[in-house]
Amino acid sequence: MKLMTIESKENATIKHLVKLAENKRYRTQNKQAVIYGEHLIIEAIKKNLLNSLFVSENSYERYVDIFANLGFTVYKLNVDVVKKINVLDTVFDIVAIINLPIEQEINFSLDSLVLENIQDPGNLGTILRVAKASGINQVILSNDSVDVYNPKVLRSSQGIQFGLSIHYVDNLVDVLEKLKTKLLALTPHTDNSIYEIDFSKPTTFVFGNEGNGISQELLEKIENHVTIPMHGDTESLNLAMAVTIAAFELSRQRSIINKSI
Repeated sequence: MKLMTIESKENATIKHLVKLAENKRYRTQNKQAVIYGEHLIIEAIKKNLLNSLFVSENSYERYVDIFANLGFTVYKLNVDVVKKINVLDTVFDIVAIINLPIEQEINFSLDSLVLENIQDPGNLGTILRVAKASGINQVILSNDSVDVYNPKVLRSSQGIQFGLSIHYVDNLVDVLEKLKTKLLALTPHTDNSIYEIDFSKPTTFVFGNEGNGISQELLEKIENHVTIPMHGDTESLNLAMAVTIAAFELSRQRSIINKSI
């Protein structure tokens, strides 16, 4: 461990960290991101992603056991610098820069979520947790979606993206045409119930923007349109809720199949 002290908010390393936290393009260019809080940092250490650590001088002794035997640089910060690097509502006294996981190639035969133009960080964080919990390990997003390494997404997901295969693409239509799985578009504009679908084979769920749903261009490429039946006057569900229902219906059917084998 290499220990350094930073006392100025104008320090180049601090400016780099803040820009990583605030700018998606800068994160992509540098292949780095910023994580906040002890839990996320421990998860990043498990995945060997940690690049450097930033700790409040008032909390240094509390966290020393986390990083004492690790081979990265630890920066000790005064109160003003700690406030500078925090871009979330909560002020965290331990922050880290991580190296982004090496992106894998898309597996066109794997259960997947395809997400078009998702904008809400909280929604995306929840969706990533649902994907992992239900056994869907690949998530494909349009480039205009919120970044999975946005600090708010990381807070919502609690770092679950470290263990997922995540891909941002320019053209979702091209991806859909290459997929070898069953394609299902979730839309309210059909009477086909998701509970009547056979999920015994690899499946890709396609979900659209929170307000506008799936674009017409994508819908035209997907043969199977399904909906989640609802009672009363309810017209729609929150996106993350809809993903949860769909993903765990797949998981439920698969568990029944596995028990019968």
